[in-house]
Amino acid sequence: MKTNYQLRYASHPEDAKHYDTARNRKEFLIPTLFTKDEVNMVYSMYDRMVVGGAMPVLEALPLEAIDPLKADYFLTRREIGIFNVGGDGVVEVDGTEFQLSFKEALYLGRGDRNVTFKSVDGNNPAKFYFNSCTAHTSYPDKKVTKAEANILKLGSMEGANDRVINRMIVSQVLPTCQLQMGM
Repeated sequence: MKTNYQLRYASHPEDAKHYDTARNRKEFLIPTLFTKDEVNMVYSMYDRMVVGGAMPVLEALPLEAIDPLKADYFLTRREIGIFNVGGDGVVEVDGTEFQLSFKEALYLGRGDRNVTFKSVDGNNPAKFYFNSCTAHTSYPDKKVTKAEANILKLGSMEGANDRVINRMIVSQVLPTCQLQMGM
């Protein structure tokens, strides 16, 4: 198991206008989020947001604090939203287990806690996608299913942009500091 992270700096809008495709990909694409038995993340200077992925196959993966956080625990001054986009999995938070099936979400509020990612079946591993923002207070942890989502239907078939957004970690569903997520 290992934790990998990149630190990315914000780009000035005037500079970004002149980026070619290769430079846009270098600055904004995150090509590898899910790697067997690794936690991968990008710490962005855009609002100090962290985007990451964890894919436990053979072992449980701890969510470790990375150097830019300057904290002993990842969630010391942060909140996190986690979506499972793979097989059944478990997120353990200080001994409390949250079972997450495909397309279920988990919100964890700020606090010094140990967080671990696990798969139920290594042959069909969980893939935990997460976003994390700074937090000024702590809100309760909560699992969110698609049935609890605030559903937003947008676009049209005629405009080739017909879509449904399942807003799962939003203020209409649960309290957060600033994190908002949907799929």
